[in-house]
Amino acid sequence: MMKKTREHDLTAALQEARETEARWRGLAARLMELGDDAMDAQLLVAFRGARDEGSVPPDAGFFLVAHLLTAMADESISDDARVRFLARELDALEREYGLGDEGWPEDEPPPEDWEALCAAYEEACDEARAVFFRAYGEEEMARLYLVDRSAFHRRFENGRRFFHGLPMLPDHLH
Repeated sequence: MMKKTREHDLTAALQEARETEARWRGLAARLMELGDDAMDAQLLVAFRGARDEGSVPPDAGFFLVAHLLTAMADESISDDARVRFLARELDALEREYGLGDEGWPEDEPPPEDWEALCAAYEEACDEARAVFFRAYGEEEMARLYLVDRSAFHRRFENGRRFFHGLPMLPDHLH
């Protein structure tokens, strides 16, 4: 009797695994057919679900949602009027100084007006990202991004390591 019960349990578990795999493959196929915006929306729903249901540790859930929203925000950041204005001002100033893609020479400090404009541009980009986070209902994420960037990065990196292991290079952080 014990052997039949085990065989039945094993058969049921294999069937469940096959059904689960078929559902995931179907979802993956449907996601491939979606446009980028629809796919981002689907991923955001799935990532929030994983975070909110506790399917992953809190920082891993934070990473999933923050990573997707940051990528989405960066794609639309040029829609922000202040970012566009400061980008044009920065381009004009760099042309005025004859600055190329390679940046300022290492032995020459950049002018204060250029540094101030760069700082204003980065601040505008940060604020636009925070507005984007808020627009998608992530008030706490927006607050951390603006007020406590080290906590934002710590949670992001802890969550990223949950999935990927190795630390992220500093130049990949915002």
